[in-house]
Amino acid sequence: MFGPGVYLNDTTHPPLLRCEAPAPDAVAWAAEHRPAVDGLLREHGAVLLRGFGVEDADAFEVLAASLVSTLYGDYGDLPHEKDADRVYKSTPYPAQQSILFHHESSHMPQWPNRQFFCCVQPAAQGGATPIVDGRKVWAALPDELRTRFEKLGIRYVRNFIPGLDVGWEQMFSTTDRAEVERRCLAQGVECEWRPDGTLRTRQTAPAVIRHPGTGETVFFNQLFLHHTACLEPSVRDVMSSLFGDDESAYPRSATFGDGSPIDSATITQLRSLYDSLAQRFAWERGDVVVIDNMLVSHGRDPFEGERKIIVAMGDMVSRDEVAAGHPAGATASVSASVSASEQPSAGPLMAGRSAAGHQE
Repeated sequence: MFGPGVYLNDTTHPPLLRCEAPAPDAVAWAAEHRPAVDGLLREHGAVLLRGFGVEDADAFEVLAASLVSTLYGDYGDLPHEKDADRVYKSTPYPAQQSILFHHESSHMPQWPNRQFFCCVQPAAQGGATPIVDGRKVWAALPDELRTRFEKLGIRYVRNFIPGLDVGWEQMFSTTDRAEVERRCLAQGVECEWRPDGTLRTRQTAPAVIRHPGTGETVFFNQLFLHHTACLEPSVRDVMSSLFGDDESAYPRSATFGDGSPIDSATITQLRSLYDSLAQRFAWERGDVVVIDNMLVSHGRDPFEGERKIIVAMGDMVSRDEVAAGHPAGATASVSASVSASEQPSAGPLMAGRSAAGHQE
C-alpha cells in the first residue's frame, strides 16, 4: 500500500510507517501515497514516519511540502530554522515543564490543518510529544459540559502588561493605537485601552467543531494555555498578589463565551481526561510526525539533555470555512497571514504560554 520497503504498523499509537529500504524520493513517494497517508490521518489523527532519510531542515521541508497543498511560511510566533523559509524552531520553553495539550491556533480565525514535527536531536530522557484525539475527549465529556462548551464557546482574554508578558507595542510591532484597533477589528477581536495604557483584548471562539473532512465532532480549543488554573503555582501566586481575585486582569485568562467562569474543578477534570487519553512514542533521530491539527491536540513532556524538534505546517483553514461546511483545505483563498502582530512571544513570567499557541 505504501510502496516497496515501507511497512505499516497500525497497532502502535500513532501508527508507524517505517521505511526499511533506501529512503525514497519524498516528492515521488508522496505523490503516489499521500491519499493513503491522508486516510490514516482521518482514522488516527497522526502518523509517525521513520527511516525516510530526513536528516536536516531542507529534507524535512521537502517531505512536508509534498504532503500538503500549501506549506505555510508566515507563522510569526516562532523563529525560522536557519536557511529554511517554511520550517520553524519549536517553542522555547523550560525543559523541566510540560507544554499543555492544545490544537494549534484553534482560538484564532484560522489555523493549520496539517502540522509536522521532525526530530533532529532526541532528548536524553523524556521530551515526548504526546497527542490526544479530540473526538475521544468529546465523547467522554459529561453531557452538561458538552452542552455548555458547544453552546457558549470559550472567551479568551489577554492583557499586554510589560514585565509580566509582552507589551502591545511588541505584540503588534507598532506604536499606533489606531493600527492596533484596525487589526483587532479585522480579526474579530474586541480591544480596550486600560487607564494605565495597557491593552486588553477579548475574543470568543468555538470550543467544539465539526471536522470538515470526517463530519465528526471534536473538542477543539486552547483552554489549557489560557485558563489561570493551568498556571505554574509559583506564577499563579505572583498573579494573585498583583491582581487579587480579578483573574480577568491576569495576562491571560479564559471563561465560557458568555463570561461565566470555567471553574478549576472542571479544568482538573479535563486535564485528567486528557492525561488518560494521551498517546506517546519515543522520538528517534529523523522521525517525522504528521498531525491532523483539527483532530488531535499535542503537547510536550519535560526532558533532560539536548533536544531539537523542528516544525512545519500547512493547508490553512478558516473558522468561516469550517462553519460553512467546506472540506479542509478545499479553498485556496485562505491566505490571510497569521503574522507576528497576532502571534506574540511570551514575556518573562508567561514564557511559552503564547496567545497563538505552542508549536510542540
